[in-house]
Amino acid sequence: MKTADAFRLITEIENSIDINIFTWKNFNTWPLVRQILWVELTSVNQSHKKAPKKGLLRKIFSRVNRLTVSIINSTSIHKSNKNDIKLFISRPVYLQKLTSGEYFDRIIDPIILPLNGREFVTKYYVSKVSKKIQLSIPCLIFRPSYSFFKVSNIPSEQFSVIKKISNISGVKVEKLSKKYKEELKTFILWFYSAKKILKNKTNLEEIYLTSWYFPDMMGICAAASEIGVKTIDVQHGKQGKYQAMYSGWTKIPKDGYALMPDSFWCWGQPSCNHILESSPNRNIHIPFIGGYPWIDYYKKNLVPDKSWLSNSGIRILFTMQPPQGKNVERIPDFIVDFLLSNLEENISFIFRVHPNDLDAYSYCKRRLQQVDENNYCIDFGKSNLYDVFILSTHHITAYSSCCYEASVFGIPTLLFGEDAKDIYKDDIENGVFMWTSEKVKDLKDWLYGRKSKQNTSSFIEIKG
Repeated sequence: MKTADAFRLITEIENSIDINIFTWKNFNTWPLVRQILWVELTSVNQSHKKAPKKGLLRKIFSRVNRLTVSIINSTSIHKSNKNDIKLFISRPVYLQKLTSGEYFDRIIDPIILPLNGREFVTKYYVSKVSKKIQLSIPCLIFRPSYSFFKVSNIPSEQFSVIKKISNISGVKVEKLSKKYKEELKTFILWFYSAKKILKNKTNLEEIYLTSWYFPDMMGICAAASEIGVKTIDVQHGKQGKYQAMYSGWTKIPKDGYALMPDSFWCWGQPSCNHILESSPNRNIHIPFIGGYPWIDYYKKNLVPDKSWLSNSGIRILFTMQPPQGKNVERIPDFIVDFLLSNLEENISFIFRVHPNDLDAYSYCKRRLQQVDENNYCIDFGKSNLYDVFILSTHHITAYSSCCYEASVFGIPTLLFGEDAKDIYKDDIENGVFMWTSEKVKDLKDWLYGRKSKQNTSSFIEIKG
């Protein structure tokens, strides 16, 4: 299902059922149900012959559910402080390797740096970080201990509504109920674990977190809400018009959802507009413009000398994404056909795999087996993306928000596929990005300057 269609269906469901029927203790758990629907409706049809076994959201969810380590397991000399004023909770996927060899968290480290030495802060990751890597800012690992408890049968009134959701969505009721019990169990584990961490932090004022829309972060948000600690989700990628975990919320309770962050730190005004479009008069879960500090930090401190780089030739960065929605092929046919055609100039591709896509490298080798290896290389996605931008003249993606980051570096982006056409409709019409229905001719026209020049995007605002 296309991303936009999944979004519209979820909002239709939200307006067709009693969402307040979903509760655990005094918490409204509709955000958990909504996330399940988002995963199911945007995952690639498993019967598709080209589809992998799991989509990106399924893989992340599976990782969240592997609760096999102790609640706190220090990986560095950084010790949690009961006097903490702020906590930062992130995921290792956002770590970027710098030329120094250190790993830098592109989402939260630029926010932490100005605070070091001035405020008590602690940085956590919700999954294990290899002890072999050196972090620019050390961390603690925050994981719930393994538990054998099971969520009891879903109450009959909730199960009745799940049946209605199944009828509207087409997702089998057995799958929805199973997923709901699994996510509820995970949420409960993280909720009680977070309560244990937070209970002694009497000075705590704020928790900054990333990718709130999984049961781990929902549990942390709920625990924080009980003690009046503010939670802020820091934008990690596109929070667009059709991202159903950010946009399209039409029935927000007066006091909000305890499972959701109080605020959303956004890169720019478009993200804020998308989040508020369905409920502009809300008084909680408010977006604000924080900019993207990582870009500012990189430009001030890390831009490499590129005087050695030849100005000849076209170097195309292709940021790949795992199959999702209608995007079932990581590298579409028109890219392969272009590489197999008679190229007009010296052209090379960098295929950068998504860090969560474990099958991407082997896929690339199979997909590009007939292509001259001198015309491309494969980037594992662990290096600093902006260092790769410096090497590139053009950027292509299905619908990754890397397109906005590329624009900040003056690199034009070509989007492809029906999902991108929906998601970036306004930007395409305004000339911020080019779009193709996956035609080799469109790609050639764009590369060789036969398409109009692209405008500068204002999606990301740089602070400082």
